[in-house]
Amino acid sequence: MMLRRDTPFAARQVVLIASIVAAWSVAGCAILTDDQVSAVSQFSEATKGFGASPGTVITAYAALRSERGLLESATRIDGSAAAKDLVNGLEQRTQLESRAAVTDAAVAVLDDYAAMLSLLSSSKFTDDLQNQTIALGSSIDNGIATFNQLSVSQVNSFGDIVAAIVRGAGGIWIRREQHKALVAAVTQAKGPVDKLTASVEDLMTFFVGPLPSDVPERNLFARESNDVQGLLGRSQPAARPLNLLERTQTAMKQAIDGQNLAKSCRKAAAQYRNAHNELVQAITSDRTDLKGLVAQIRALSQEIKAAKRVQSEVKKPRE
Repeated sequence: MMLRRDTPFAARQVVLIASIVAAWSVAGCAILTDDQVSAVSQFSEATKGFGASPGTVITAYAALRSERGLLESATRIDGSAAAKDLVNGLEQRTQLESRAAVTDAAVAVLDDYAAMLSLLSSSKFTDDLQNQTIALGSSIDNGIATFNQLSVSQVNSFGDIVAAIVRGAGGIWIRREQHKALVAAVTQAKGPVDKLTASVEDLMTFFVGPLPSDVPERNLFARESNDVQGLLGRSQPAARPLNLLERTQTAMKQAIDGQNLAKSCRKAAAQYRNAHNELVQAITSDRTDLKGLVAQIRALSQEIKAAKRVQSEVKKPRE
């Protein structure tokens, strides 16, 4: 469609908006039902707090490894050997920082995405919410770029796609345009969400071993706990002081809690992906029965809450 140069700006803007809407007509229905929009809002609400727990697993293991170094040093008679134990503990803790950075990038994108869905499913999409959505689009793109760099991955971004639809509306927001952006966000996020949640799962498996039975020799938390208990078998010139025994017991509890948190986070990541895939199907089809999606979202919420409860237990010994 050709526009004359003397066409009024307002008219040209309307044509631009119409073009954007038409371009995204393949992404889903023109107007979502109230139940579909509500499901998106419920999903974004359910995912709140997901990002905090995976990072805590890494922190918990790093702290446990350093504590074992201290306890191991305390059982040494040779000062040089004791110093080596401390150095080894610190070195391993440093090595975990790179894994922590990858996880932080992944969960930051997922948190930004949930925030974007919350805005796009709002019943009153104001200019302020529009600007916030555009900012989140940039944050998502930056987060995925960071994740790709740190993990040497090729996850496609989608923040700019959603931001372009929102920005292209030029502040003239009606329900149709808002829903177009919402459908675009959910459908374009499918691939990235699948890969980011899988990344979190892989990291948790690194700490507790692969499913289905969690191979014992691959469980780093269990290994640390066994090593700590083994220290008590070393000969000592005198009876072990009470504070040393207390710290040993605390380290054993940290290992159990850290292991439980890793398993809980892994389940939550898998459920996040399952619920999101159901969400994609729900907003791109004419399906009116959303009971299955609601059940998935409820299960996701429960898994995240369970992880947060274990997370609080993990933090207690260190606070």
